[in-house]
Amino acid sequence: MTQDAFVGIDVAFAKSKRLPIVVCKREGTRLIPLMLRSFREAIPPLGRGNRIALDPQEVRDFATDTLSYLRIVERAYDLRVRRIAIDAPSSFKREGLARRAAEVAMDQRQISCFATPSRVEFEAIRAKVATHLRNGGAENCLPHANQLWMLVGFALFEVLGQHYECIEVFPQAIAATLRSNKVHKSHANGLTAQLIGIGRLSGWPSDDRHCELRGIAFGSLHDKLDAYMSSWVASLSKQESFACGEGPFDVIWIPHPENTTAKEFWSKGT
Repeated sequence: MTQDAFVGIDVAFAKSKRLPIVVCKREGTRLIPLMLRSFREAIPPLGRGNRIALDPQEVRDFATDTLSYLRIVERAYDLRVRRIAIDAPSSFKREGLARRAAEVAMDQRQISCFATPSRVEFEAIRAKVATHLRNGGAENCLPHANQLWMLVGFALFEVLGQHYECIEVFPQAIAATLRSNKVHKSHANGLTAQLIGIGRLSGWPSDDRHCELRGIAFGSLHDKLDAYMSSWVASLSKQESFACGEGPFDVIWIPHPENTTAKEFWSKGT
């Protein structure tokens, strides 16, 4: 019998890095990820670096390959993806705004995030990068390197959104809502804190063992954790979620602090 599935994507396009994608299904009240690191029928697409992120056809092909990968996973496991949560801006900033409404909402919660350029600003960035490369600048020193990956996110939303419901998430905001962001997840203590926080609500992992993360996707442990936390928000109902920003295209979804599951979490004094 076909089961519903929920997907989290931690957007990455670094050279030779496979896209961290986590696919989960419900087992009772638990949200259990598939062990896709060892899935042999298909693998997620490979990133090609910031310079290639500026090529619209290349990033669209990357997004199309992501769709193909998910279709294969669906067929192999008899799943139907209900919702995809993507850790990336869903759209360009609207002209005339200093920051997207979703980013302003993060600022108000004291959660740091990169500003998303407008479409016009991205054209100026393209021109800067072209000038940089034409003058012999190194590819690993491209201007605005901390924003170019957003173009990949836009393509994922555009392509995947034609087939699935896609929502924008931000794992740092998820961790902040769970009150497990005191130490960054790049440190072992921070990773453990976030594993414990998410595990108490999602039912996975069963404890703070980092080894359980290894098999669920490609990427570093904290990439995999980001993708899993994203998939958990994808699995929540709209009543269990909260939209930060202005809909429909300028929203970051976080777990709602007042949903019944979260109340149980707060009552434990975490």
